[in-house]
Amino acid sequence: MHRGLSSLRGNIDQVTAAGPVGRRSWWVVAGVGLLLISSCTSGGKGANNASPSRTGASGTTSTTVADTAPCAGLKGVGGPVPAGLRPGDLVAAVDLTAANTTSAGFPTKARVWRMLYVSTGVDEKDLQLICGTVAAPTGGPRLFGSSGRLLNWTHGTVGVAQSCLPSGDPAGMFWGKMSGGGINAIAWGSLAGKHEGDPAGGLLQYAMNQGMLVTASDYQPNDTYLVGKIEASDALDAARAGTQLMTQTFAGSAPSAYDMFIWGHSQGGQAALWAGQLAESYYAATRPSKHTAGLNLIGVAALAPASNFVTLTNQPGVQAGDGLADWEMHQNVGADLPLQSLQMQIGPALFSYIFGSWNQLSSGPAPSAGAKFPAFPAAAPKLNLNAIVTLSPGSGTVLTVQPLCLTGPGAKQIQAAAEPYGDAKTNQMLVAPVWNLPANYKSGQYFKGGLDRTCATTTDTGIGNWCAWMRWNMPGPLGVNPFPKAPVVAGRPVPLLIAQGSNDDIIHCIAPSGTSNDTVPGPADCMSRALYNSLASAAYCPTGTSRGHLELDTVRNFDLQSPGTHLSIPGEISAKAISRSAADLVFTGSPLQQFMTTAFDRSASAGCSMRVLNP
Repeated sequence: MHRGLSSLRGNIDQVTAAGPVGRRSWWVVAGVGLLLISSCTSGGKGANNASPSRTGASGTTSTTVADTAPCAGLKGVGGPVPAGLRPGDLVAAVDLTAANTTSAGFPTKARVWRMLYVSTGVDEKDLQLICGTVAAPTGGPRLFGSSGRLLNWTHGTVGVAQSCLPSGDPAGMFWGKMSGGGINAIAWGSLAGKHEGDPAGGLLQYAMNQGMLVTASDYQPNDTYLVGKIEASDALDAARAGTQLMTQTFAGSAPSAYDMFIWGHSQGGQAALWAGQLAESYYAATRPSKHTAGLNLIGVAALAPASNFVTLTNQPGVQAGDGLADWEMHQNVGADLPLQSLQMQIGPALFSYIFGSWNQLSSGPAPSAGAKFPAFPAAAPKLNLNAIVTLSPGSGTVLTVQPLCLTGPGAKQIQAAAEPYGDAKTNQMLVAPVWNLPANYKSGQYFKGGLDRTCATTTDTGIGNWCAWMRWNMPGPLGVNPFPKAPVVAGRPVPLLIAQGSNDDIIHCIAPSGTSNDTVPGPADCMSRALYNSLASAAYCPTGTSRGHLELDTVRNFDLQSPGTHLSIPGEISAKAISRSAADLVFTGSPLQQFMTTAFDRSASAGCSMRVLNP
């Protein structure tokens, strides 16, 4: 339940690879240790210790990446919103360009800013200061007819503290290569299976070459992990603030309207879906105080999105235990590797973010009565951590992990905190019915959790409240909330691409045992297939009609060419071809680029389809 692991397995993608019929072959034994290479400390300065900045000729300020201005300090993220500002308003921006033009991967003929802007929290009246990143061509966004084009990127899991988030390390997490959490050079794998293109052929550089504006939100830190409404409003308001920055910087030539394409991976895939679902209604209901360019949603791409946290009663194609939480609960990432130092108990690590942040969020103000955009159910406003997490050792793990980053030294600390749960009998993180320990359990054994079954049958109010939050935050038609259930504009679903590796064991998509990975697994085995089915029947192709474009693309595992894993999917779907040729490791001609182009051109054909990209 996260972006999923773009940082957890980190540059570990992919430690192993299964052949076309499920055999395992070694790729690398470097593993989790590679995570220690990167730091999650905002360039070595704390969030409240940014270096002084200087004012440039354009009126914005120039600084080094080591700074986190204008987001640091008492007037930065978490501080008071300046009087008169409303959702989507730009507060301040710092130009990162001059100090970083020689940084590896920094896009050419482009400028990059860190920005502080206003968004909303538990409801539309709860104003918050959020940090984000913006990129644009040196001369500003170009016009395509009468509109500009905006690429709105939603990042995956790197931690929940502000010091962990992309704006503090844009070199690694914005213009960095895809395998490390950035959106530029096409990359996946390592050593014998390493695929890495040149930044000149990456997605961010492509966007700059095309004349697009790119925006990226950090999301509200600390207490909003996988809270769909808040991720969505933060992303949508980042786009608004980015257009204000363009109008301020390129006065007289900046577009007055933009077509907006939203895309993200794992946690970011969930955020992209939520942003797509809320875009039309949120923009209509909230207004910036400053002049802001119009934004028109034209497409969404969700790669291995966190979805179906728990199964619902009578949900087609699934049964209790198929929900994402139950699959991840006792999953040991890297369990087939020879060294324990290369393994990670993923469930306890990510559950610490979820349960810790949700418990913290619920302890604050609740959405106001009559709120149009409540972040959580009014019937379950307060959560009790120990209704679902054991007092010991569970609560201690949550307290240890929640402040840590999933990159840099924090990854090793999280690994150590989660490691004891490899013996699920001696160490139980969650209460007994949810932990679901088998009577004949053997240490190190994988088994599914019991949250699905517990949520379907519990009469315990404390557990029931947690279940209600899980159902509320699911994207798509399966989400139990009052919001639109698909990205829709003017009554029509916008083009939507869902993509997943068929060897993903995080946001799981595992081909049935004994079968080839060249087919799209069914809903019980593939989270994205269950999401696709729900969207197809509810919005895109109901009762056999074709109302919008919906596609599910999967990448199968194949020797050293394609890992087909959780971390590899952004790179694999962004490559012209899945091969070892450097000429194919470019964004132009890739499935994601082709889909994005048809969305912008409004040429995507209506219909629902599934395909394997490397059959």
